[in-house]
Amino acid sequence: MPSQSENEVKRLVLNITRYFLPILFISYLASITFFTHVHVVNGVTIVHSHPFKQGTAHQHSTVELLHIHILSHLIADSATVVFALPLFVSFLLCLLLGRLPHTHFHAPYHGVTALRAPPAICLFAI
Repeated sequence: MPSQSENEVKRLVLNITRYFLPILFISYLASITFFTHVHVVNGVTIVHSHPFKQGTAHQHSTVELLHIHILSHLIADSATVVFALPLFVSFLLCLLLGRLPHTHFHAPYHGVTALRAPPAICLFAI
C-alpha cells in the first residue's frame, strides 16, 4: 500500500501534468501557426515555422532544418478541424475545470449484468 507521501507526490505530478500538457500543446500549435516563414537553400524552398524576431535575417544548418521539419509537420484537412476542434475545446475546458461528467449505471436486479433484448418482429420473409 502506498504511503501518504507517495500519494501526495503522485497527486502533485498529476496536477502538474493536467495543466502542463494542454499548455504545451497549445503553445506548439500557436508556434506552427503564427510563425511560418520561408528559407531558400540551394534553390530549394523550405517553409517551416518557429518563433523568431520579425525583420531579422536568420539561417539554419541542414540538421536544424531537418529537425524543424520533423517537429512542425502536421497534416489536417478542413473536415478534421471543423469536427475535432469543438470536441477538443470542450474536452480541454472540462479537463481544466475538473468537472468531467460521471456516469453511474444502476442494475435493477442484483447479480444480473445483462437482460435479454425485447421481442422483435421480422417483416421480410427470408
